[in-house]
Parts: sequence; C-alpha cells; structure tokens
Amino acid sequence: MIELDRITKSYGPIEVLHGIDARVDEGEVFAIIGPNGAGKTTLFKVMTGESLANAGTVRFDGQDVTRMPPHLRIRAGMGRTFQVARVFNPLTALDNVVTAIEARKRAQGRTDHAWWAIRPSAPTRDEAMGLLEGVTLAGKAKMQAADLSHGDRKRLELAVTLAGRPRVLMMDEPTAGMSPVDREQVSHLIRRVMKPETEGGLSAPGQKLTVIMTEHDMSVIFGLASRIMVMNQGKRIALGPVEDIRNDPHVREVYLGKEDQHEELDA
Repeated sequence: MIELDRITKSYGPIEVLHGIDARVDEGEVFAIIGPNGAGKTTLFKVMTGESLANAGTVRFDGQDVTRMPPHLRIRAGMGRTFQVARVFNPLTALDNVVTAIEARKRAQGRTDHAWWAIRPSAPTRDEAMGLLEGVTLAGKAKMQAADLSHGDRKRLELAVTLAGRPRVLMMDEPTAGMSPVDREQVSHLIRRVMKPETEGGLSAPGQKLTVIMTEHDMSVIFGLASRIMVMNQGKRIALGPVEDIRNDPHVREVYLGKEDQHEELDA
C-alpha cells in the first residue's frame, strides 16, 4: 500500500531524514519506533503530504504521490490522526463526525439530501452514531468537543478519521498522554478497526485496512504490530517482525539505551 524509496528531508541546512526505504503491505499493522528526534513524525508528514520530501519517492497503492497535496491523498484513501487530537472544538461530537461523512460524500460527488438542507440526512446521522458507538462515545454525542477529556477527544478524532473510510490509517502516537486504562481501550479500538463491520469491527464492508503507527509504549507496539521499523537520527536502523526487533541488540542499545531498560522489550 505504501512504498518509500530513498526519502530525504531537510529543514534548511539540517537533514532530518536520510534515505529512508520501506514497504508497507496491505492489511498489516506497521509500527515506526525510535527515540525522540529520530524523525518519525517528519516521516509521517512526508507520507501524508503535509511536508514534501527533498528527494525520493512516495507511492500509494502503486501511484506516485510524492508531490500530491494532502487533501488529494485523503481522497485517495489516506487517513491521519495526530499526537494532539485535531477536532472541531465548537461542534458536538456528533457534528464532528457528520461533517467528515458529508465531506467524504461531497468529494465522491454524491449527497443524501438537497443542498439547502440544514440537518444531516438519516443515513448520515445513523452512520455517524454508529461510528461514535464504535469508539464508545455514543453517550457523549451531544457534548461539545472542547468539553471532552483528552482520551475522548482522541477517540473522537479516530471516529472522524474513519468517517472518511481510509484504506490506510496513519496514527501518530495514538496513546500519547493517556492513562493505562485509556491506552488499553485505544489498543482494543485499533484491533476493532482492523476488522470489518460484519465481524464486529469498525472497517467498512469489504475493506482491508492498513495501519501505520508511531508509538512510545512498547506494550502497545508489541500487542498490535505485525512488523516494526526502528529509526534513529533520521535513519532506518532495523525493520522486521516483532520478535526480530525485540531481540535485536542494536535496537536495544540505540532505542532503549541502558541495560536495565531492556526488560521493557521482554515484557
């Protein structure tokens, strides 16, 4: 679904990414880890078009999207959540999701009601409530987004992103700043995201969703990822299945540092 070929990114004289190569397969959970400043978020921005690479190629489902603007990548099937949830604070949780659904339908050239209607159609409202129920926010549908807790805002952002029916879901630190209970709930949601609605999941029928995520909590990574790429100082230092990364001595040294921290990889 995603191919990165020799991606280089600089900010002025500072080179942040140094020739990153990677391939993300359809239907997998691909995790990107590394210490602070490794270049993970910059790589995310290059993949989603928020920031353009200085050199290299980004392909999405075989199409070269290296110079494609973010909104067109979203229409092509990319979805993105952020370290700090980005939602419409003045709107209710329900209206946030309705807005995303209507944006998707208009981009597809279709709508459920006349252009002058002031309320969402029944199908749009039902879909929005279904997404809120899926992220355990149905009971807070009428609350303003600004009044939701940090964890609830992250869940709302996920519902808004899923409303676009992405084929690739990119999650930047999905459990950042959360309590252990909230982290477990978000991990459960990500597992549900990978399953179609017919199996009790949150993905659209017939869809095989791919997830790319960055995360500092290793228990979340090891519980979800099928493959992991490790970055350090803008370079890829390892890529492979979870067990290979867990046992890689270079990863232990660079990413975890001190010997007494290695227990985290074995947890």
